[in-house]
Amino acid sequence: MSIKICLVSNTSWSFLRFRTDVIRSLVHAGHEVVLLAPPDEHTKPLAELGARIILLKSLSRKGLNPIKDFMLYKEFSQIYAAERPDLVFQYTIKPNVYSTMAARRYRIPAIAVITGLGYAFINKGVVTFIAKQLYRLALRHTKWVWFLNHDDFHFFVARKLVDRAKARQIPGEGINCFDTFNPELITVADDGDAMVRFLFIGRLLYDKGVAEYVAAARRIRKKYPDTVFWIMGYLNVDNPTAVQQAQLDDWVADGTITYLGAIDDVRPVISSCDCVVLPSYREGMSTTLQESAAMAKPLIASDISGCKELVDDGVNGFLCRVADVDSLVACMERILELTPMERQTMGVNGRKKMVNEYSVDRVISIYHEAIADIIQQQNDKKIKQIS
Repeated sequence: MSIKICLVSNTSWSFLRFRTDVIRSLVHAGHEVVLLAPPDEHTKPLAELGARIILLKSLSRKGLNPIKDFMLYKEFSQIYAAERPDLVFQYTIKPNVYSTMAARRYRIPAIAVITGLGYAFINKGVVTFIAKQLYRLALRHTKWVWFLNHDDFHFFVARKLVDRAKARQIPGEGINCFDTFNPELITVADDGDAMVRFLFIGRLLYDKGVAEYVAAARRIRKKYPDTVFWIMGYLNVDNPTAVQQAQLDDWVADGTITYLGAIDDVRPVISSCDCVVLPSYREGMSTTLQESAAMAKPLIASDISGCKELVDDGVNGFLCRVADVDSLVACMERILELTPMERQTMGVNGRKKMVNEYSVDRVISIYHEAIADIIQQQNDKKIKQIS
C-alpha cells in the first residue's frame, strides 16, 4: 500500500546533500513524495529524484520573529489542508515546531528528526530558552522524535522536551558506502611526493572549528613546512558565526591554508588527502566525517556529540578536545608520525565502521518501518470503522 508523504526542511540543499537515497527509496516504493523547502540553487536538481516540490515562502532560517513564524505556521496549515498527506517527516527546528503544529491541526502523523541543536543551543540565552519551550510544546504532538546522536537524545529526554516513549536514536542520515562513497570508484593520480595533506570540509563557520584548524595549521607548518592544509566548503552562509571573506583572504594570503571553494563532488578531494579534520563545537551526526571514513581516510575530530561516535580513538583516527588548538596540533602530529601504511590501515578501519554501523540501508529500513506502522494503523482504523 502506498501513501502520500511530505518531507520538510529549511533548505532544498539539505535534501540533496543528506537525503537523496532516502527520497529515492520512498519514490521507488510507490509512495507519493512531496518535498517542502525554500527555493535555492539546488531546488531544480531535486525534481530529478522523482518527488514533487512545494516551495516555502515564509521559512527564514534567521532568528525568532513571532510574525514571520506565525506566517510559516499558516503556510504549513494551508499546504496540509490542500495536500492531506498521510505522514510528515521534518528536519531542523522551525519545520519541527511549526510543521508539527500545522500537521496536528489536520490529525496528520508527524515525525520530527533532530539533526542537531545548532547555534541556538551552543550560545545559551533567551533564544535557547525560547527554543526549548517551542520544542516542548510541539514535540508532544509528534508520532516519534528521531535523534542522530545519544547526547541530543539524552538532552531532550532529561529536560522533558520529549516523552521518552516516542524518542529514538537512529544512525545518522546514512551513508551510501558502495554506490557513492566508495574509494574504489575514484582514481587519483599518485604524484609521488611525501607531503601529508589535511582537509577541512564544511561550512566556514567558527562553530565548526575552522579558526582552530587554521591556528593549528600555522603551528604545524612551522615544524613540518611541507604539510598542506586544505579548506573546502561554503563561505558567507546565513549563520551568525560565519567566517567572512576578508578573514579567509588573510588566511590564504599568509600561506597557511589553500581554499578549494565549495565543490559538489567531494570524493576526488577526499581521495587526494591523507586525513580529514573537523574540530567542530557541536554536530548532529557529522556527514562529512562519515563520508570521509567511508572513503577510507583517517579522521581527526572533536571529542563531542556527533563526532566522537564516528572515531574510535587510535583505531580510525584521533579525538581532540573541543576549541583546544594544543590538542588539535597534538592529533595532527600523531597523524604525521604515522607511516603511509599505518594511515592506510586507519582508513580501512574507518570504512569498515561506516559499512557496519552507518550504512544508508539501515536508515532507509527505519523509514520504511515507520511508514509500515502508519499504514497498519490506517488499516486498523478502517476495519474498526467498518465493524
